[in-house]
Amino acid sequence: MSETAVALRSVAKNFPNGIEALRATDLSIAEGSFVSLVGPSGCGKSTLLRLIAGLLAPTTGTIERHDDRMGFVFQDPTLMPWATALENVALPLRLNGGTDDSSARHALQRLGLDGFAGAYPHQLSGGMQMRVSIARATVTSPRLLLMDEPFAALDEFTRFRLNDDLRALWQKHGWTVVFVTHSVQEAVFLSQRVIVMSPRPGGIVADMRIDLPQERRNDFRLSHTFIDQCACVSTSLHAATAAQDSAA
Repeated sequence: MSETAVALRSVAKNFPNGIEALRATDLSIAEGSFVSLVGPSGCGKSTLLRLIAGLLAPTTGTIERHDDRMGFVFQDPTLMPWATALENVALPLRLNGGTDDSSARHALQRLGLDGFAGAYPHQLSGGMQMRVSIARATVTSPRLLLMDEPFAALDEFTRFRLNDDLRALWQKHGWTVVFVTHSVQEAVFLSQRVIVMSPRPGGIVADMRIDLPQERRNDFRLSHTFIDQCACVSTSLHAATAAQDSAA
C-alpha cells in the first residue's frame, strides 16, 4: 500500500472575525497521488490547502505530513517584477544559501521556458508567468505540491496546455499534488481523486475516485467517458449546494 503523504484528523478552522471556515474534516492523501478539491466559492478549499501547507494553524484537530519538502503555487504567479525568470525561480535556492543556477535553469527547461531565463515578468504572457511560478515551486524537488487555482485566470487554450504539461510532470516526478479548482472538468482531467466540499462551513461531502485511463490527451475531453465522469462530480457538487440552501 502507498504511504500517506498528508493526514488530517478532525481539522477545523475558525477565524477571529467569527467565520467558521472549516468543520471537523478527516482526509488522507496517498504519496504520489493527484487529488483535486472542488466546491463553491468560500467553502474553505483554499483554507484547507493553507492548513496543509502550514500557512494557517487549525483551530482544532491535527495535520501530519510525511515529508516537509513542499512547493506552493498561488492563483497569481506572485513573481518579483524586477527579477528575471531565472532569478525568480532561483529565489528558494538563494534563501537556502545556494549560489548555483543549474537547478533553476533545469526547472525552467522542464516547464518549456529554457529560452526565457533572462526575461522579466512583464515580457511574459500570463501562461508563461504561471510556468515560471510552477518552476519556482518545484526547483527544490518537493515531494508535495500544493496548487491554489493556478490556472483560473488563463484562457481555455493555455489552461488546457498547462493541464497537459502538469499531468506529464506529475507522472514523471511522482509528486503528491493537491490541486484547488472551481472547474469540475479541470479536476476530473487532472486527478485520480476529487474531493467535493460543501458550502461554508466547509466539509467533505464526497470523495470520488476518477476511474479514467492514465493517458489523457486533449481529445479525451470530448469522450463520453470523460463527460460522464464530469457529470457525476457535478451532480455531487450541486446536491451539496442544494442541501445547504434547503437547510438555510
